[in-house]
Amino acid sequence: MSSELLTVTGTVYFREKISLPPGAIATIKLVDGEGEVLAGTAISSVAVPTEFSLSADPAFAPDPDQLFIWAALRSEAGVWGTTELVPVTADANAVLLTKIED
Repeated sequence: MSSELLTVTGTVYFREKISLPPGAIATIKLVDGEGEVLAGTAISSVAVPTEFSLSADPAFAPDPDQLFIWAALRSEAGVWGTTELVPVTADANAVLLTKIED
């Protein structure tokens, strides 16, 4: 049995040209095809793009092609998030966040 973790890395970003105020938090979750959360993190975000790394037990992710990312970024300037689950790719996972109306 392997003790290696499944690790997913990437960035979250949005297209708006604004500076993030202090206190912005990016929350990112690794989700399987059934909607189960396998890993999650919350990161202080001082600028976009914000890098993330998630690690999970590979035994809980038997089908790596059915892994997805959910993300949100909250700050005094607003809330951005994924409107749909984003498929995990083998290379760079750049996750575009959309402004969510308050």
